[in-house]
Amino acid sequence: MQHPFRFAAGCIAACLVLVLILYAFADKPNDQKNGFNRTLLPQTAILSNSLELPYPAYYIAGYTDQHIYLGNFSASLHLLAVNQNLKDSQRFTLKIPAGDRYAWKLARVMVDSPMVYMAEGNTPTLYQGKLDSLSMHRFLSESCFFNVLQNISSTSFISRSIHVDESGNKQNILAKIKTDAPHVTLGENILTKQVDGIFCTDGTLDYDKQSGKLVYLYHYRNEFITLDTNLHVIYTGHTIDTNSTAKIQVANMSTGINKFSAPPGYVNNRARVADNRIYVLASLLADNDDTQIRQQHEIIDVYSLDNGAYRYTLYLPLKGKERIMDFMVKGNQLFALSERTLSAYTIIKN
Repeated sequence: MQHPFRFAAGCIAACLVLVLILYAFADKPNDQKNGFNRTLLPQTAILSNSLELPYPAYYIAGYTDQHIYLGNFSASLHLLAVNQNLKDSQRFTLKIPAGDRYAWKLARVMVDSPMVYMAEGNTPTLYQGKLDSLSMHRFLSESCFFNVLQNISSTSFISRSIHVDESGNKQNILAKIKTDAPHVTLGENILTKQVDGIFCTDGTLDYDKQSGKLVYLYHYRNEFITLDTNLHVIYTGHTIDTNSTAKIQVANMSTGINKFSAPPGYVNNRARVADNRIYVLASLLADNDDTQIRQQHEIIDVYSLDNGAYRYTLYLPLKGKERIMDFMVKGNQLFALSERTLSAYTIIKN
């Protein structure tokens, strides 16, 4: 009976040795150098306060001088107003005409005081109302289908829409939607196709009222585009990583729908524009980042809005283990939204 025990002990020992060998040769965090460095500044963002949210699935809808407004992906008419010290919150419900139908799962709220908008691009449907009453009515019936929408005034919006050419090829494009004719103006040759025209041009759009500039940031490559409100390109900038080509693989399904055939190489999560700067929530570690930085912080790279030059990096200490999904910058404060928490950071600007 001793031989089976010896054999089992030998197997266990061999397995342990194999695990140690695999661990020794496995890639550790940041072992794979990404080919760029960040400008490291000590203590550039300090967590000052946080608020536990009543529900998950919130997103930042806008802000006023006193409040931050959160919409909810799961409840399209729900609006949460939080004061800037994160000490008080109020729940509101947008009021739409009885019997109105829209794709509520796709609807998003935008707050631009004194106005509030709700839009979904599948129908498409746009509602407009005032914050003091929250009574919404339909407007801009002469619109276009869209998958991203950014308001720039009470009479005009910038959309990202899917354009189909004469050969049936699809590609994301930017367009301007207005209340007066021509109601829709296409912005041609702005978004650059690399793979399929849809996933490879996916990204995030933000508008800065103070400068009158828009920034479109690609998710899967190190590139962003700065435009004016008439969709004229001011310049094309690059984030500090080295991913100039989208690392994605797309499969054409028999249903006619395209899907990722492998996990995409995410580069940039979100861009916000404020105070003549572009704040980019980044995904990749730099060569000089600490290997544990991603476990305890979010990384926000800051660029000049004037010319796209990299300035410095903010490291946001996480509250708990929840990752940041959205954020906004207002003066010397940065508000970061995770699954169930809204956090306020004080930015020490350099």
